[in-house]
Amino acid sequence: MTNGLLKRANHCILNIDERISHIQFLTGNSLKVIAVLSMVVDHLCKIIFQWLLSNHWGVMVDNGQMSWEQFQKIDNFIRFDLQSIGTIAFPLFCFLLAEGFQHTKNKKRYVGLMFIFALISEIPFDIGFFSQYSQMEGTFPFYLKYQNVFFTLFLGLLTLVCLERLSCKSEVRTDKIKSAILQVICVATLALVAELIRCDYGMQGILFIVAFYICRNHRIYQVLLFLLAYMGATGNQPPLFTILACLLILLYNGKRGKLKLKYFFYVFYPAHIFILYLIQIWIGKNLL
Repeated sequence: MTNGLLKRANHCILNIDERISHIQFLTGNSLKVIAVLSMVVDHLCKIIFQWLLSNHWGVMVDNGQMSWEQFQKIDNFIRFDLQSIGTIAFPLFCFLLAEGFQHTKNKKRYVGLMFIFALISEIPFDIGFFSQYSQMEGTFPFYLKYQNVFFTLFLGLLTLVCLERLSCKSEVRTDKIKSAILQVICVATLALVAELIRCDYGMQGILFIVAFYICRNHRIYQVLLFLLAYMGATGNQPPLFTILACLLILLYNGKRGKLKLKYFFYVFYPAHIFILYLIQIWIGKNLL
């Protein structure tokens, strides 16, 4: 009876998967642009607006120029409204990474490029988000206690390489079990590495990327497994904008799109963080 229910559920999901294929209109480039815009909003809040909360609006409250209620309204708007938009970005980037891994012609180059830009992005990332801490610790411009998201994506790609190489082509049951155990160990090990070196999103990023890769042939299953990974890794129900990211993924049509944005994110990520940091410095010198 249980097997019958599972078969019917699987058949139902596959039918939904087939039906939504007729309304999928978003290309990979479309998802990338949406993810980048969402990321910019998130980083704008963290680099500039939160700095203003601490160094300007907080001072205004202390000086009686702003009421505590007004400060809280601004704070809540930034932290819970604007920054919520930023939660769209990371699931989309994880999904696009898993898609890119399937379609790239040179996986070694893909992994190597991710690692190179992880190194390039580290100083902009450190000064953009942790300059106050690194200055206090005397390590400016480096902050060694947290690593940028490219390191997370790099480890995610390494995980996919391992999963691919450890996949079992044999029909022998013991070989399949051995392969599955090795794959689980691989995912757990690289997720632990992400936590130990304190990558942005840590083990969550590895689990999200793996979830999208495992169910790569079925969009509905990709989203469902991602949501399970999200709840398992965070212990929370997925927020509204994470659900929105899933809906955007369901509307992906499997095509790259006409624009050539292959290297756009690689360059844009460190560049926009550095620009936002310069804006923060300019505000501090000229407006406060």
